[in-house]
Amino acid sequence: MLKKVNPKSGEIIVECGTGNGYLTFPIAQKVGKNGKVITYDIISENLDAVRKSNKKFNLPIEIKQQKTSYELKEQNSSVDKVISIASFHHYDDKSKETGFSGRLKALKEFNRILKKNGKLIIGDVGKETVSSKYFNAIDNPRYCFPNGHPHYFLSEEEIKNLCEKTGFKIESYEVVHTPWTFDNEEQAKEFLHTIHNAKCSPDESLNHARQYLNFWEEDGKYYLDWELFYLVAVKK
Repeated sequence: MLKKVNPKSGEIIVECGTGNGYLTFPIAQKVGKNGKVITYDIISENLDAVRKSNKKFNLPIEIKQQKTSYELKEQNSSVDKVISIASFHHYDDKSKETGFSGRLKALKEFNRILKKNGKLIIGDVGKETVSSKYFNAIDNPRYCFPNGHPHYFLSEEEIKNLCEKTGFKIESYEVVHTPWTFDNEEQAKEFLHTIHNAKCSPDESLNHARQYLNFWEEDGKYYLDWELFYLVAVKK
């Protein structure tokens, strides 16, 4: 994802979906003191953790709380890039039958704040990938607490159509295997159990995942298969 974003000194980059800041910090290092990363998240705990960590680094990171996924506070045509990693599917909820409407609103907002020829970079789970099959299987509070995973995923054709409807030109699209890497099996169990706040045991979390994802050992490391699509689009 960092290669796709290709952050440059002085750029203003909006990140939608802060998470634990694993992308926020390296991008902020790249844009430097003349640039800025503006990072949004709905979950205040994520933002608090990044804010606390940045006290040590003092990087050009501006943290903003979102009430909804589509409300960004930047002015029209004011930022160089908008990025989102593993968050875009959260903009729609299949239990509420929102279809593509949430993602369509988000794309319109991304386009609004981007400068002409500014870039949108999305890394997310694609339809009919091993990752999507796994997520569909944990749409249950036992495996993903408290609401399961009521989100659905876009095919290549669907995401491209949405981008083109909202004023973007597609530059590239590819699906890439990006397996999770662990030092041992126990680490994999704890990761899966913790990331989904599961109410089953760590053993059950891993056993459930292995029904949908390849899990293997190689050269002393353990790998859990994963796939993401990476889309780069340009504002027309």
